[in-house]
Amino acid sequence: MIALDRSKISFVALCASAVSALTIPSIAQAQDAASTPAEPATQAGAPIAETIVVTGTRIKGIAPTGSPVIGLGRADIEATGASTTTEILSQLPQVFNLGASEANYGAANNQSANVTLGTGINLRGLGTESTLTLLDGRRLPSSGTQAQFFDPSVIPSMAVERIEVLADGGSGIYGSDAVGGVVNIMLRKLDGAEFEGRYGFAGDMDEYKFGGAIGKNWGSGSLTVSGEYIKRSNLKAADRSFYTDDLRPYGGTDQRSTFSNPGNILVNGTSYAIPTGQNGTGLTPGDFQAGTVNRESRYLGTDALPEQERYSFAAVAEQDVNSWLSLNAQGFIAHRRGTFANAAPTATLNVTSANPFFVDPSNSGADSVQVQYSFLDDLGNSVRRSTQDVIFITGGPHAELGGGWSADAFFSYGEDRERSGALQVNNSALAAALADTNPDTAFNPFGDGSNTNPGTLQTLIGEFRVDTNYRMQEYGVAADGPLFTIPGGDVKVALGASRQEITFINLTPLPANGHRAINSMSGELFVPIVGADNAGPFMEELNVSAAVRYDDYSDIGSTTNPKLGVTWKPTSSLSIRGSYGKSFRAPTLSDTGSPFNTLADFTDVGGGTTRVLFLRGGKAGLQPEKATTWSVGMDYKPVFANGLSLSATYYNVDYTNRLATPGNDYLALTKEDILGSLITRNPTAAEVNAIQDAPGFVGVPEDPANIGAIVDGRKSNVGIVQTDGIEVIADYTWDSDWATFKVGANGAYILHFKQAITPDAPLIDIVNTINNPLQFQARAYAGIRKGGFSGTAYVNYTDGYDNNSVTPMQKVDSYTTVDLSLRYLVDGDSIFTRGLTFTLDVTDAFDANPPYVSNGTIAFDSNVVNPTGRKIAIGVRKSF
Repeated sequence: MIALDRSKISFVALCASAVSALTIPSIAQAQDAASTPAEPATQAGAPIAETIVVTGTRIKGIAPTGSPVIGLGRADIEATGASTTTEILSQLPQVFNLGASEANYGAANNQSANVTLGTGINLRGLGTESTLTLLDGRRLPSSGTQAQFFDPSVIPSMAVERIEVLADGGSGIYGSDAVGGVVNIMLRKLDGAEFEGRYGFAGDMDEYKFGGAIGKNWGSGSLTVSGEYIKRSNLKAADRSFYTDDLRPYGGTDQRSTFSNPGNILVNGTSYAIPTGQNGTGLTPGDFQAGTVNRESRYLGTDALPEQERYSFAAVAEQDVNSWLSLNAQGFIAHRRGTFANAAPTATLNVTSANPFFVDPSNSGADSVQVQYSFLDDLGNSVRRSTQDVIFITGGPHAELGGGWSADAFFSYGEDRERSGALQVNNSALAAALADTNPDTAFNPFGDGSNTNPGTLQTLIGEFRVDTNYRMQEYGVAADGPLFTIPGGDVKVALGASRQEITFINLTPLPANGHRAINSMSGELFVPIVGADNAGPFMEELNVSAAVRYDDYSDIGSTTNPKLGVTWKPTSSLSIRGSYGKSFRAPTLSDTGSPFNTLADFTDVGGGTTRVLFLRGGKAGLQPEKATTWSVGMDYKPVFANGLSLSATYYNVDYTNRLATPGNDYLALTKEDILGSLITRNPTAAEVNAIQDAPGFVGVPEDPANIGAIVDGRKSNVGIVQTDGIEVIADYTWDSDWATFKVGANGAYILHFKQAITPDAPLIDIVNTINNPLQFQARAYAGIRKGGFSGTAYVNYTDGYDNNSVTPMQKVDSYTTVDLSLRYLVDGDSIFTRGLTFTLDVTDAFDANPPYVSNGTIAFDSNVVNPTGRKIAIGVRKSF
């Protein structure tokens, strides 16, 4: 039996209290959204009727056997109040905010590979790279500097008709990456038009959104074109009190950096704070006191959330050629621009007596001193400006061959171009300026503020660029249909073959070019052992499926992944299902590419900081990941309670040879008992210089004596992850004489999330610890629909957890927020009021204070808390 602690009981009580609030169809539905009461229609035209492609099977006309699929229909999408497709998915408890995220621009969980400020989907906490995202069943081009995720926000939410989430291993159907699960996005096909405008604000930031979709059905074909524009201002760190590295007001320590202005002079390991209120000229040893330290916040002038601007367009077209042949095409194009103010550049400066401002505070006759220095007053913040351009198109012929058989051929092309540049110091110019003997042009690091000639400062301005191109093309053929009939129904099969070619070009900082070709074959068999014609007591239906996929990679070899599924319906109300499969994820081309290494300050045991030589980038010799996944579950829709649906799933994942970056974490030194094999304490001068002198080092080389550790943050086959958990979805809709009501909840409870750094290391359960999956997440909802009015109240709960990055370990409180979503459909008789809907959405309605977390150099956990706080958005939608 699983014991629920007091925080879970409190959440249950909170969910119960939400019944008196307002709701419409919610994203927590396990069933097809079209089968539940929807928001009143808001368009004069209507979606074009079509056969829904169900995620988890390649056989048309059947549901996936044995696997749970969460379906989000158009009504659910409009009810969430989310601005982007990514935000819609992020509200699911099965999705964890770990990995690539615009709010998590740090090293933990490989977030720092996300220089263009995207957000990936991470199912069951297994990583954004282990979740496969599709557009109507077709693979999409990868994003990020390591091509490790796809950000669905580049697809306009106005263009989306339906999203299906297969929370189960899917490599037997879809190939690589489908370890945590699959997200399948399907585009709208309209006969009419719809337009939307929306304005949102959250204190010191605001957001504008405009979008539209126009479609036409002419009988033998259709065309729908959608577009969206979103612009959001930045959120400054200074506007949120918990964005601070001085943790003393919370009972912690002062984590502000000693790289400051005025800076700190180091002589033989002793620190001397440079005096304030002076210009660095004429200082003498008597102006200093040994053992003193200046500190400066890393968050001065920085952003908590970047400025984002997106343009995106999508289209889907179909045309019948004759009675048995049709053509189809769909795709999207998007441009995203982001601006993110990061911390100012810092460095340990080696200043010799040749510098005209030189002073030795120890009065020991030293020929040189070191200065811990921040360039904030000289050069400003390191502002990263990035762009992402994505294009994807797929299409081909579809043929009805007769006898229930159909065939498809397809071609897909996708490209992701990312460009990113940020301020960095020109090292050679800095060295020259420090060695300059002319006081009019030399760099002066001994004053308070900027005390260097502006012309000299201009020579110090450099740029660190990360520019990548990812291209993919795929083509293939597939056919499916019945083989023969047995008493339970038609035995069906699907067969397919495809070839995928990928090119990944790293233009900067270290040019590299990788290419990969993948040849694939797949087969799937569906056997209805018991159906309507041979049903019996406690055996209304019994279906079995088997799928297998073979992938041959040009660079890492081949793999074969099976999947088995079974669904048993003992009664018309109850379905029991189970699945078993093997999954596979290949290293990306960037995983094995060029390294780049730099210097950084890591939080160390006891709360201080240590200067670290940080190894990052690619690593040769990586091996593919493999996983065994299985699940059992039930779906219950009792006939005595129409509108009630219950779903429960137990899943188990055994993930071996997993690729991850456990050392890519500024808290790595505090986890040395776990990451010891990736940490070299007190490295020799030869070890440090070998890395600083080699290609791939980025930054200003420093005296090896300053380097307290080398941390390997590169991708590694870290060994094993074993996780299992329970997911429960409940939904109840009922009608009264007065209104329609709806209540429900979606919860994900991880029983274990065990990890071993190497195959020989012991498995350690890391669930409910900082920077790792939380044990319990849930989203509850309740509400009403009456006439043209509908409203939703959502309660979002994230579990409390252990912050084991500090000593003594900190218990972090749970976090609960409430969202509201109100809609009013006017739908009058005139052209101006027909299909007119007003919307009001409030995210984090009570502006909940995030729990304090001693999180390195910050006072909260951005993996759990969105720093936006309360956000209010008003909008209008008009359909024709």
